[in-house]
Amino acid sequence: MKNVNSLRLISLLFFCACGQQNVEENKNYQLESIDHIELKIDETTPNFSMGLQYFADGDQEWVFNINWNTNSLQMYELPHGNLVKTMVFEKEGDQGIGGLMGFHIHTLDSIFLFTQHGESFVLVDTAGSVKERFRYEVPKNHTNAFVHNISFVTPPIIRGKEIFFKTRPAVVSNYLEMTDELLSSSSLGFRLDMGSLEVDLLPHRYPKGYLENGLRRFENSRAQGISKIVYSFFGDHNLYWADDFDSPLKAVDGRSEFLNERLPLLPKEGVPIESQKYSFASSRYDNLIYDPFKDVFYRFAFPDLEVESEEEVRALRSNPGPFVVMVFDGDLNILGETYFEGGKYLPMNAFVGQKGLYLSTNNPDNSDNQEDLMGFEVFSFASF
Repeated sequence: MKNVNSLRLISLLFFCACGQQNVEENKNYQLESIDHIELKIDETTPNFSMGLQYFADGDQEWVFNINWNTNSLQMYELPHGNLVKTMVFEKEGDQGIGGLMGFHIHTLDSIFLFTQHGESFVLVDTAGSVKERFRYEVPKNHTNAFVHNISFVTPPIIRGKEIFFKTRPAVVSNYLEMTDELLSSSSLGFRLDMGSLEVDLLPHRYPKGYLENGLRRFENSRAQGISKIVYSFFGDHNLYWADDFDSPLKAVDGRSEFLNERLPLLPKEGVPIESQKYSFASSRYDNLIYDPFKDVFYRFAFPDLEVESEEEVRALRSNPGPFVVMVFDGDLNILGETYFEGGKYLPMNAFVGQKGLYLSTNNPDNSDNQEDLMGFEVFSFASF
């Protein structure tokens, strides 16, 4: 917290001394490479992760990796990248959890596991022992808890016995039938009491007007800062924030200069490749990640790409090409954005640690890519 407080003090003095002029100057902040680490994976572990999470306890740092192949959770020590523990979970029986889909490390003794059957989840410890099981009733016209550690990441937030989950609208069976009225009446999350298992939809809803001009993908990513809960949507330049889950959402401009000012619409008719181009090759936003060590938010954005064949589009699913990382301070002022060329990094495999933002270098087009290692370049921001 010392680093966060120091950063806030510097920022306050900086703004007081220079005034509005520095709003533009802050846009000069760029991410720069400061380090590189490697995780030493075994023969059962792909070098592309289906979920990563950093966790620190005092001077000790770990990275947790989910391995769908072995239904396990791996614990790597930083900075050396040694595998120190593998928790393999049975799918059936007294200790069975089903097929592992996602996870969240609350503490080393409180690890939440999520499966394909999302109306239930499990609490385990680092020994891999099941401590408690939770089964709840999915809220009406909404999906079960959405916990995914790669795309549109929205970690659950735990406060005492309450856990706050992301949910998605289930009011229509066909994505193409969604209307602005139905979407704006749908909640972005729900609160679950882990004692009583009672579920309450949150008053935070999709922004009114999101589908006013046509259909857009309505996926979103949520991040919890020190004083703000912030949402980023696939097809909206704005960021939406609130002081807490019971306060109304407010919009702030969060546009990337590398994206089209007029974001595209999802075509309702035409050949499938057109909708695939929209999802994987058009201007859009994806993950929003909070950095508690620097009190900043990282917003990942993807500019337009020229693709023609279905093969090119399919390749973008796992190798999305060029991308942008935007940096916002704790009050959602834009500090800058950095453009990354395609072919070196995998932006879906990213996490935040004490040093900065870790980006995977295991892009299949990267000449330095190694199959037996997970490589990460560490980025921090500096003013130019």
